[in-house]
Amino acid sequence: AREMATGKAYLHQHRDIYGRPALVIKVQRHIIGEFPMDSSQRLCVHLIDQAVETAKAEGGEQVVGIFDLSGFEIARNADFVFARFLVLAFFEYYPRRVGQILMVDAPWVFQPAWLVISPLMRKYAALVRFVTAAEMRREFFTPTTAPPDMLG
Repeated sequence: AREMATGKAYLHQHRDIYGRPALVIKVQRHIIGEFPMDSSQRLCVHLIDQAVETAKAEGGEQVVGIFDLSGFEIARNADFVFARFLVLAFFEYYPRRVGQILMVDAPWVFQPAWLVISPLMRKYAALVRFVTAAEMRREFFTPTTAPPDMLG
């Protein structure tokens, strides 16, 4: 409950324009070592379960993952152990449930982290698209349904 209260990840109240539930991850709020790994993993699985169940309840199958990378710092936020778990959770435990991953407002310092993470994703790296907050809002949401904390 404490970790969820940080707002580091949540299921957005609106679907994207393709009808997919949107799982939003505020990467700058994930501080390496702030919470025990098993706590972060439980929160992750809970939110993915919630998103998948929402999709199924509405006749869909896929979700969109939105990673807000604004304010990302390598030393503070690049948790490669958790990133590996996240890749496994999305693509091994929930195969074909992720329709797209949006990496929003990635700063140049994210590039070394991406070089480590992308090989873990194997073929699923093709689902990743780097966008600005404005592109995410324009191409995936209506003006009234975009995540309000990602207004760019």
